[in-house]
Amino acid sequence: MTRAALPHRSDISLADKLIDAAEMLYAKHGIGGASFRQISVEAGSANNYAVQYHFGDLAGLVRAVLENRMPELERRRAALLAKAKEADRLGDLRTLNEVLYRPLMEYTNARGERWFARFILALFTSPMGLSLASGTEGQAPVSAHVLDLQYAAHPEVPPILLHERHRMVVTMILMTVLNRHKLFDNELDAALIDNALDMATAAVSAPVNKAVRSLLKKTKTTGAEPPRKPRR
Repeated sequence: MTRAALPHRSDISLADKLIDAAEMLYAKHGIGGASFRQISVEAGSANNYAVQYHFGDLAGLVRAVLENRMPELERRRAALLAKAKEADRLGDLRTLNEVLYRPLMEYTNARGERWFARFILALFTSPMGLSLASGTEGQAPVSAHVLDLQYAAHPEVPPILLHERHRMVVTMILMTVLNRHKLFDNELDAALIDNALDMATAAVSAPVNKAVRSLLKKTKTTGAEPPRKPRR
């Protein structure tokens, strides 16, 4: 059975429809797992070169998806961070993980679908995806600040290693919504989110064993630029 294309809405542009289509198809099939022609068809366009016209290439299309979604996520993170500050919990790792990951797990499109979480998972589990996402960190200043706070709260974990742990954690977190992209609507789903955040906190704060510390010293990775002084 052929899947119906995205509904044609007069209130959104073709570029927005292409972004929606790319997000969904890459979420389902992996980054690069759908052709530009397939994306155009899904967006309801008869122009096989619509993606190239609006975004240039795959890197431009991936950046467009991120640029379209990240501002809303960052607004949600900023609201959670403000509550954490009010509660004097900026040094609590579990709270900071909540700020980082809950907005992504709960983010849905207008139809209650979680394609963006799956799109991010596709990025993080693909060498090509990671390469395409490189350089887009500036789109998430709140997330960067939260990482600074975590560095300050857990200086025993070298910054380079904490960053690597988060790369692994985000994959684990997003796997909790991979097959449940509709809205979480019951207590079990809420409990599963909390469980994922608890596991993420345990993973990020795990002790650094001697072999890893030795390797970091040998490769001089502990000499990486120190985190910025966190703003409170």
